[in-house]
Amino acid sequence: MPIHIGGVGDAFARHLVGLGLADSTIRNYTAKVAAAAAWLAEHRGVDLHTAGADDIRAYSRTTPNTASTRRQLRVALSHWWQWTGRHDPPVGAVRVPPKRRGVCRALEPDEARAVVKTALGWRPEGLAVLCGLYLALRASEIAGLRWDQFAPDLTWVTITGKRDVTADLPVHPILAGELAEAQTAWRWLFPGSRGRAHVHPGTIWTWSVRVCQAAGVGHVEPHRLRHTALATANDRLGDLRAVSLFARHARVETTMIYTRTTARKLQAVVESLDYMT
Repeated sequence: MPIHIGGVGDAFARHLVGLGLADSTIRNYTAKVAAAAAWLAEHRGVDLHTAGADDIRAYSRTTPNTASTRRQLRVALSHWWQWTGRHDPPVGAVRVPPKRRGVCRALEPDEARAVVKTALGWRPEGLAVLCGLYLALRASEIAGLRWDQFAPDLTWVTITGKRDVTADLPVHPILAGELAEAQTAWRWLFPGSRGRAHVHPGTIWTWSVRVCQAAGVGHVEPHRLRHTALATANDRLGDLRAVSLFARHARVETTMIYTRTTARKLQAVVESLDYMT
């Protein structure tokens, strides 16, 4: 359903299509511009053509003060003003806070071992958790897994995930063994119910919490399993580039968020500061 902004929402959306933006981004930007226009008209008595910097700042303060939200608002308004030809628009009035530094939330090695031991043979909940721990998959990727993504001998799997990035990943022997025991004629590893092709990502979230609580490590959501897989691999290999490829990250800097600094590593830093040799 189109969102109208002063009666020209459809035309603005077509402009964004011409810029090559994804459909989801177009819907997001159009909605943000529409919300800003409605608020300005109601609370400031101005429109986007006449709003000043104070008006735009006042509206931006009604939105969540996160880097992603404010940045999206700024870009959406920039596209609008560029399209309408407004001279010297108050883009900078939307203050974007610094992006929070990523924190590794990986489980400790003994916790990860406890989760694996608990998950083995527990289907479908435990199998879903093992897919997170051994393939570093996101919840949506686990939920949508199909048997035809795997090689016949279950040693490789093809994953298409965020931003349609596709990669062939090796499957750990422990996970391959669990998959072999769980393999069915169903197309999906985790079939849905009530007419749904596969389970919802929220179900994977519930399963992760259930298995990890049973393992005694507390409340652990699927993305922490991904953190654990990538941090463990980097701890063992020390090859951030290889781990980044496994994670299917576009930038190595993103993978750095998933690495942890242990007390042992900090001690090694201190020991390296030997100026007397």
